[in-house]
Amino acid sequence: MKKTIMIVMLSVLFLVGCGYKFISFSGESDNWKGEYATNIEGSSENGTYTLGYKNAPNNLTFKNLEILIDGVTRQKMEEYNRAIIKIPTSCSGCLVTTENSTIKVTIKWNNINEETFYLESGK
Repeated sequence: MKKTIMIVMLSVLFLVGCGYKFISFSGESDNWKGEYATNIEGSSENGTYTLGYKNAPNNLTFKNLEILIDGVTRQKMEEYNRAIIKIPTSCSGCLVTTENSTIKVTIKWNNINEETFYLESGK
């Protein structure tokens, strides 16, 4: 009896673990470094984009900061005073990100600067 219960419990743990996946992506441009870390379970995804301005001075201020991910504006701020930007994402019943995905990130700031780079999985 104990052996049967143990086998059932191990089977359930194995099946639950099979549907869960963690993927991370990274990339950079001249002035920016980016990462996307996501947890995927079936057709649900919960992740966070972390974008950082390289060699940021202590008194950093961005004017008209806009962040586009795969062509969609995800963040737009008139003024931002930090070097790190975090953008949470989540979806359910969606087409989830795969390890083979490439994520296009475009950052515009101070009305004159714009850089595009790509986040890719380390696989």
